[in-house]
Amino acid sequence: MNEDPGTHPLSADWSVVGKYPGRTMGYEVLRGSLPSDRAERYYWGAATGTPDDLEPAGGLPWRVFLSGVPGESGPVCALVETTWDGSADGTGAPSYTWRLLVVDWSPATAARLTWTALDRAAPRTQPDPAEAALGIEAGRTTAAELARTVDRLGFDWAARVAALLLEGRQVAIVAAPGGGLPDTDERVLILDAVCSLLPYGCRAWLSAATWTGQSEHRLMLVFASAARTGQAEARLDAAIPPPDPGTGIGREYLNELLRLRAGRESTAELVGHLLGATEPIASRDPRSALRILREVDLLDTVLTEIRQDGGELGDVLRVLDTYAPNGLTEGQLGLLLPFVARQAPAELLRYWSPLTPRLLAEDVLTKEASPATFTRATEYLRVLRGLEAYHPGAFDELFTAMATRPTQKPVWVAQLIYRTENELGHHSDAADRVLVGSREVRDAWLRTLLKDRDRDHDLAPLERIVRTALLDTGNCPAGWLRFAAVLTGDLRADHVTASDATEFTDAGEDAWRIALDAAARNGTPAVVGLMWSGLREVALRTAPQQLLTELNRVAAPGAPGLDPEAAADADLLCAMAGAIVNGHRPTTPTMPRLRGLTDPGAARPYASALIGRIDADPEVKRLAIEALLGDTPDPASWTVLSQLMKQRPSTEEVVCDSLERRLTADPRLWIDALPEDLVSAFGRRQRLSWLRPVWQVRRAVLAGEGLVELGRVVVEACPDRIVPPALLVELLPVLHSRGPQAVYEFGNELDRRAPGLGMALYRAIGQGEWARDVRAQLRQFSYAETERHHQILKALGVSLRGAPAQPPPAQPPYQDPGPRQAQQEEKRGKFRDLFTWGKP
Repeated sequence: MNEDPGTHPLSADWSVVGKYPGRTMGYEVLRGSLPSDRAERYYWGAATGTPDDLEPAGGLPWRVFLSGVPGESGPVCALVETTWDGSADGTGAPSYTWRLLVVDWSPATAARLTWTALDRAAPRTQPDPAEAALGIEAGRTTAAELARTVDRLGFDWAARVAALLLEGRQVAIVAAPGGGLPDTDERVLILDAVCSLLPYGCRAWLSAATWTGQSEHRLMLVFASAARTGQAEARLDAAIPPPDPGTGIGREYLNELLRLRAGRESTAELVGHLLGATEPIASRDPRSALRILREVDLLDTVLTEIRQDGGELGDVLRVLDTYAPNGLTEGQLGLLLPFVARQAPAELLRYWSPLTPRLLAEDVLTKEASPATFTRATEYLRVLRGLEAYHPGAFDELFTAMATRPTQKPVWVAQLIYRTENELGHHSDAADRVLVGSREVRDAWLRTLLKDRDRDHDLAPLERIVRTALLDTGNCPAGWLRFAAVLTGDLRADHVTASDATEFTDAGEDAWRIALDAAARNGTPAVVGLMWSGLREVALRTAPQQLLTELNRVAAPGAPGLDPEAAADADLLCAMAGAIVNGHRPTTPTMPRLRGLTDPGAARPYASALIGRIDADPEVKRLAIEALLGDTPDPASWTVLSQLMKQRPSTEEVVCDSLERRLTADPRLWIDALPEDLVSAFGRRQRLSWLRPVWQVRRAVLAGEGLVELGRVVVEACPDRIVPPALLVELLPVLHSRGPQAVYEFGNELDRRAPGLGMALYRAIGQGEWARDVRAQLRQFSYAETERHHQILKALGVSLRGAPAQPPPAQPPYQDPGPRQAQQEEKRGKFRDLFTWGKP
């Protein structure tokens, strides 16, 4: 730095504290330009005790340099000098005088006012009491003078003391062993020289004294006979170094001082630089002092700070402004430009270099993959995304460089590729090929995709990766990517295995739902079969209600083109999930997809698929049969059940049990729909021995057969000459509608075909109130026939032993209650109330 050797006029406030001659009172402010309360604050800040004749080194004058005291609003450059002119007070004790000189911070820094300069400019005589402020002429203490003092003390010695001060330590300078202390003026110069190894701005909190008495004080750098507790001791002997700094910042500052001094011809250059740093530095901000020190070699300092994960933006910008990107090496730019991208992205455009994308990539990739480097990578991508209009292609260059580095960790790469597309809307062919080509990257990418897409099932990235694989290789690699090609509709299900599907669904907790959603969007219900193992767990354990919803989308009942196999898988899963949703309460779920299959040949592959799923699981088998039977009879279900019983005879018992419950609850609904093979199977069950006769009679009745043919059917249905009540229930409406004559003839027809069966029919009619109408008709008819036969016998001359019995009072004629349907409904209600199927 260039130094002005002249003097600088300064204005200083002043004050004098002492005693009036002969007075015994305490010390007081005698005069000055400062208010007494302000002056007293400075005096108290400088107070360290009274002189002691037993300490020759502590002889007067004492000089204390202050930067401020509690209660004052800002820093100053102040001097408090203690003197004695030999006078005494009223008690004969020495009467000391304290002189205060205060220069405001701004003019002091403008003049580079050091303690040495202030000390030399201070008047040694009493100022005129009339002066409001004191004018002084301060000569600037040169860096060369202070540097010579530093070198005389020993640079290492002075640097250590300066580092101790920077970390907030109090330092006491004591005499060397067997030596003495210099005079007061030399002490001031030593104090000044030591502090010149700190930026001038540190004088906003530094303080010093040429000697301290026995009182406690807060002064930073003092001469004393010995260090007190808590103070660091620095002996005036270059061979005896002061203590090492105890903090990281202290050690850094000391090492930097020694490094800079070793690289220069003189100490003066270093001191001159620090004297020029006049901006105040707070004691709590020692790193600012370190930053200013490093500005001696700004470029090297800045690069070093950045390498140590430090650095200040202002310093970096000053370096770039000084050298410009073209004046720096690639290695230097590799530190500076990433720093700007992190700290001031908007400034990166001003210092742009064609190397910027590659240097940003290298800044990330040279460090170990971690959350921190991932964050840095995404920050750089956002910065270059914002500059795309000014430097097209730079963003893609950066992204591709980071995503295609072979040595980078797969998980890191996968997340970068996914986040870049998801958050910045960008992908590259090169990155996509990394996904297709690396199993580890691909798997990690899928996990990220599934975790992030649990609420938004936009699988456009997945579709693109599938098509990239198909375009490059003609086929997807084995595993989840091949299954994904089925989800997207780019590959047939028969090219994929269940293990491929399992890889996909195992990659995320919600993967099954995402897969079904994709299949629903792309019309690929065949994935249900590929996912069977995982969906079975979902149906029975994890999310049955959600599964019902998704299956109704991916394989909707009646959807055109739904394969029987997919329909079977979806129906069975819905039956399982429905049982869980209903809390295992008795339900009769249906198989709606089976009922929606329009192809007559679809039942067979449907049944085969169903058999394959239920073979090894009795509980699922029971659910499947219940669902096939459903709430109402269905021909398609009978076909599947028949095939099921043929291929797996052990299922017949389960089918019969389930159907028996339905027959018991609503026989007329079910009996008409039963196929003959199931009727035969039921006929082997003791509780349902009535079923086949009833079924045969119902078919004849429904076919409108005459009584002769109906008699043949009843005879075949009753080989043991017993009319089951259930069979009679079916016959009564027919017999009632045709009248007693027809009933009589029907009985004769039965006896003709099977002697005794007609009489068995009459006994069955006479057993209960539920056959009252038919019984009444037959009684009237029989009485009338009996009377007629008596008359015939009488006419023939046959003698009768007794008169025929008198018929009962005539019953009112039978009235048809209405249409046949209403009549059947009425009788059905009567019979159902009075009779339990199969049990008299």
